Amino acid sequence: MSASTTSSESAARTRGTPSKHVRRRAPRGVAAGAAAVCVLLLAVGALWGLSLGSQQMSWPDVLSSVFHGNSTGAEIVRTIRMPRTVLALLVGAALAVAGAVMQAITANPVAAPDIMGVNAGASAVVVAAITVAPSIAGAPSIVLALAGAAAAGIAVMGLAGMGTGKVSPVRLALAGVTASALLVSLTQVLVIFHENDTQSVLFWLVGGVNFAQWQDIVTVLPWTLGGLLAAMALGRSLNLLALGEDMARGLGQNVERTRALGALVVIVLCGASVAVAGPIIFVGLIAPHIVRRIAGSDHLVVLPLSMLVGAAITLYADIGSRYVNPPFEVPTGVVSALVGAPIFIYLARRQKAQR
Repeated sequence: MSASTTSSESAARTRGTPSKHVRRRAPRGVAAGAAAVCVLLLAVGALWGLSLGSQQMSWPDVLSSVFHGNSTGAEIVRTIRMPRTVLALLVGAALAVAGAVMQAITANPVAAPDIMGVNAGASAVVVAAITVAPSIAGAPSIVLALAGAAAAGIAVMGLAGMGTGKVSPVRLALAGVTASALLVSLTQVLVIFHENDTQSVLFWLVGGVNFAQWQDIVTVLPWTLGGLLAAMALGRSLNLLALGEDMARGLGQNVERTRALGALVVIVLCGASVAVAGPIIFVGLIAPHIVRRIAGSDHLVVLPLSMLVGAAITLYADIGSRYVNPPFEVPTGVVSALVGAPIFIYLARRQKAQR
């Protein structure tokens, strides 16, 4: 461990900062090994996902179809299965990084885009545009989703007292859960009262990549890449913020600016993801916790590893969605909820026990 890290930890203890705020850095080999395992899992998952469908294909046939096949099977792989796989990777990476950033700027280990109302806000605005105001439904879905995510995020932070110096993780979580429940209920009411549009908006209630197209990739890619790069650039600032507000200010950190930039990154990543895949839940909560368990809490490591883990979780959730009720498929968000809900309960109970 470097001298600068040791001195920071000593200073944090001197100033009375709780030890949980001092970042823990695992050996480089552990992080590199975890990254290698994730890449391997992504490669296997991608081949597995591309081989599944009404027309089963072997992995060699899948590789042949991807690179130089001209058969009907190759056309299916390239136009239907590949967009689905690529979108699952992009959405999973975006949601996981958004969750890691949100947990850092709120100092709340159970913060996540779906729990804090951001995903629900994006979905509610898109559904409202489709059902109540068809005149604006022609606007790009990503614009509507970004607007909804931003409105929900700002409302939650306002309710929690963010910016007044009185906010606490518990208060922020309560505000987020309340806003999320309200927005989900509003979305369901819109669906109930507009039965003719049920099929077109059901997707926005659970989320999934089942109907992905290459146009979805084109839509979401620039926003996702921009958000991911911005999040990586915030890594050092998030490390300082994790030491506690007083320590971060003492080290020259502009805490308000860091939180504002982090919130903007979360809104962009979540809005882009919801615009093309709906509200896939719990990925942003699970992935950062898995990474911290393995590789420590240094955000220079947590953020890129969360990107890989989130992509893997979403990819395998999509694969699992094809086995729940064959030959039919369930939305990816259902599988992620089935896996994520017990983990969320465990984390919440663990936090309560630590208090």
